[in-house]
Amino acid sequence: MQYPLTEKIGEPELFVGREKEFRQINKWLGNIPKRLSKSRVILARRKSGKTAFVQRIFNKLWSDNGMVIPFYFDMKESKIWYPTFAI
Repeated sequence: MQYPLTEKIGEPELFVGREKEFRQINKWLGNIPKRLSKSRVILARRKSGKTAFVQRIFNKLWSDNGMVIPFYFDMKESKIWYPTFAI
């Protein structure tokens, strides 16, 4: 697998576990080209691995070079009112 997006977890080998979550997300990704998948959200407490999970999904999609084009946008934490940010 290629790693065009440097994962915040460090060395890719450090990312372990989450097999159940990856099975679910891979099923969801497989249904996107068929237009059978709906939007998803990843919710969890701070520092629980959400960013690392999304970065790994991006790198997997990039490496697969399939029908789903990955897009990753990282927004640094700041004190901004959301309506102002939206504008």
